[in-house]
Amino acid sequence: MTGSRPLLGESRAQFESAVRPTLPRLYRFCVSLCGDRDRADDLFQNVLLKAYLHASAFEGRSDLGVWLCGIARNEYLEARRTEARRRGLLDRLVEACTEVLGVARRAEVPSPEATAILNQDTGALLACLQELPEEFRTVVVLCDIEELGYDHVADLLGIPKGTVKSRHARGRARLRVAYERLAAQRVVAAREEST
Repeated sequence: MTGSRPLLGESRAQFESAVRPTLPRLYRFCVSLCGDRDRADDLFQNVLLKAYLHASAFEGRSDLGVWLCGIARNEYLEARRTEARRRGLLDRLVEACTEVLGVARRAEVPSPEATAILNQDTGALLACLQELPEEFRTVVVLCDIEELGYDHVADLLGIPKGTVKSRHARGRARLRVAYERLAAQRVVAAREEST
């Protein structure tokens, strides 16, 4: 160790010079984690940025390549957790909205057509939810997607329970109207395409 001098240097050029020999190994590790070169490229760039921003954290107790691979692993796992949370929220949103609207959710079928239809339905439900005024949307999301009771939502938002019930009912009604309007527009568009 060189006393108080940073092990990865004080400038960008010094950092780049220090990490350059480890880059092939780091990139191979990113590809092995992601299984996809595009995602690996993103991970690789994120790791280098994070390493550069936190270069002072490298104390030289391990090999620089090992330190960078550790950052890559942590970034990859965090990205997967975030993706899973988003997918879970989206699934709950679609399930709750289809339940509210009385729309039968299609069975999971691996065909491209079924996937396209499901993506279109999901997009339509999200668009309809976004049309709701914020105070209705928040209550619908908390009650139907997060499955909180009226008492909890009232406490969370700092409003009376009766207001929560009213906003929930009105929000669901507006959601249904928005979805039915969108479905009617789709039917008209499909007819126009077929003629």
